[in-house]
Amino acid sequence: MNNPADPVRAHNQWGMLYKAICRSGADVSLIEPVEEMPDMVFTANAGLVHGDKVILSSFKYKERQGEEVHYRKWFSEQGYHCHTLPHGISFEGEGDAVYYKDIILLGYGFRTDILSHPPAGKILDRGYISLELINPHFYHLDTCLQYIEELNLIIYYPEAFNPKGVEHIERLPSDILRISKEDAFYFVCNSICIDKNLLLYKCTGTLANKFKEYGLNIIPLDTSEFMKSGGGVRCMVLRLTTS
Repeated sequence: MNNPADPVRAHNQWGMLYKAICRSGADVSLIEPVEEMPDMVFTANAGLVHGDKVILSSFKYKERQGEEVHYRKWFSEQGYHCHTLPHGISFEGEGDAVYYKDIILLGYGFRTDILSHPPAGKILDRGYISLELINPHFYHLDTCLQYIEELNLIIYYPEAFNPKGVEHIERLPSDILRISKEDAFYFVCNSICIDKNLLLYKCTGTLANKFKEYGLNIIPLDTSEFMKSGGGVRCMVLRLTTS
């Protein structure tokens, strides 16, 4: 609270992110912002989409609960079949979900309840692996783990997970890139990959070289105003298409 976001800089940074996503080859749909709901910019938490279905989020904290009605309206107008989880169960959408091959990796511990996992899997007709988050700096799964399907590559920060979660991740049949604490706190896992363009806040030179070995084109973006709120590049985007 002693280091608030600068609205002008934040607006400009959002604009640069929007343009970078478009230049990378993605189509973008927008939702209108709502006054007094600044966290709506973190649209990854709006819900979890698969095909024409969306599981709408049930936010844990009251500061974001007012967003729910606006997201429901937007998805309904776009023709999605909207689903909600049983009352009293917190679920924060794609923020705590990563599609992996034919299953979903689902996070819990800070914002999402583990009780949300069985009904979410049933609605989307997918198996899942539950991963407990233990480091409050990494309160959503998308802050500490990413899967790049084109490369069959998992990028993650082991210290964000309990030992059982690390064991689950390490068993997955993919290349695994474990990142350092410095890169983790840059929210490298909270990046967006579009046609091998990796949009991120920043990363160390060592990790940049590893990314280049995988053929990734690194596009650094100044999202410092959003980082103040604990949100990175990927927090501001909800993927509407899944394989």
